[in-house]
Order: sequence, then C-alpha cells, then structure tokens
Amino acid sequence: MDEKLIMTNLITTSKSICVLMNIACFESDKDDINDTYKEVLDDVLSQQHRIYKTMKEMGWYPMENVKEAEIEKVKAKF
Repeated sequence: MDEKLIMTNLITTSKSICVLMNIACFESDKDDINDTYKEVLDDVLSQQHRIYKTMKEMGWYPMENVKEAEIEKVKAKF
C-alpha cells in the first residue's frame, strides 16, 4: 500500500469516527460520558486536521478555488 492510499484511508476513517462521536454526544444522557465523548471528538478532529494538512502539503488533497460569484450564488439559496 502506498503512502497516499494510507493517508486517504486515515482521513476517511477519522471523518467516520467524527460522525459517530457527534451522534454519541447528541445521545449521551450523562454529563461525564458526554464530556468524554467531546474530548474524544476534539482529539479526532485535531488528528483529522493534521492528516488533511499533510495530504494538502503532499498534493494529495487538491483544493479547488471557487469564484466569488459562485459563493454568493450559494449564499443566496439560504
């Protein structure tokens, strides 16, 4: 497995974990459990951001520049 594929798997997995941790936060009834889920979510979000930055630096997560007119068009919808 090459590095790009490994990083892609890592970022995909971390995104999935973030979704699950969000759901756990929404549905946890006890404050101490909720606080623990929030801590885990924060850690995973930090890891995900580091993975993203690394992938972007390596050219593996290309970002498309969007024209201002397109942004305004989307804003107008909401």
